Amino acid sequence: MELRQLQYFTVVFEEGSVTRASQRLNVVQPALSQQISKLEEELGRQLFTRTPKGMVPTEQGTEAYQLFSGILRDLRSACQKLEEDDGQVRGTVTLGVVTSVANNALVDTLLGFHRKYPDVHVRATGGYTDELNEMLRAGQLDLIIINVPPQARTPQMTDIICEDLVLIGAADTAQPLPEPVDFARINELKLVIPSVRHGLRAIMDRAASTAGIALAPRMEFDDLKPIEDFISHSDFFTILPPLAVSRALRSGQLKAYRITPAIPRRLVCITAADRPLSRAATLLIDELRERMIDFSYDVSVSLEDRDGPA
Repeated sequence: MELRQLQYFTVVFEEGSVTRASQRLNVVQPALSQQISKLEEELGRQLFTRTPKGMVPTEQGTEAYQLFSGILRDLRSACQKLEEDDGQVRGTVTLGVVTSVANNALVDTLLGFHRKYPDVHVRATGGYTDELNEMLRAGQLDLIIINVPPQARTPQMTDIICEDLVLIGAADTAQPLPEPVDFARINELKLVIPSVRHGLRAIMDRAASTAGIALAPRMEFDDLKPIEDFISHSDFFTILPPLAVSRALRSGQLKAYRITPAIPRRLVCITAADRPLSRAATLLIDELRERMIDFSYDVSVSLEDRDGPA
């Protein structure tokens, strides 16, 4: 029995499909199927029932998963301990972030992190909250940065930042706006905002419902980068957290306006309950929190300096 057989088996069990498991492991399907069959032969028991819809674990397969996943978890912990005993920070961290962080803030954070810890390999992916939660559960990610409701609490959750959404437009817009902008009158502006696939959109829609309105955007995008480009070259406005367009705000290309009543979004880091965090992952979480708090503070100071009568 080989270690890779146990790794392949646990991934097939978690994915329920050889196709998805091969993509996650970056192993061709025939080789993966061969190793699973070899493991079944060595154990003398059938671990999966093969069906047109995927791989269904047998009772023995479920028992094997509980045993093997614990062995692999202990092995990862032992490797991390040995890596950290010499005082050096190294290893691989797999990170998933919502797109409102991936576009700008993540790049700046990782550049700073790499300068401090050059021996740490970071694999980052952007996505929507539901997708990232699923990847974390499947063991594809060590930690995820997502939006959650204010009341959400779990032992695996660490707060990164709570920031208010702001109205954002081109810095040279000819349309004068009062500050703060009354959210109840937001539909008087030409809006381009994230689509309903976004966790941000859910935050906006809840705020709109509280204000007794329904958002009426002229345009919607799945990706935030086209929104940034669109408002930079038009008289449209969007509603986003400052972190989503941090570079354009810093450069003066875009301008942010405070909204009243405030629309907070809570950004947290969630880790897997069954996998210990490496020192590298813990340091990355600290770096993310520090960088994002610093930028959010800069934006808040800038907005406060402009507050006053229109």
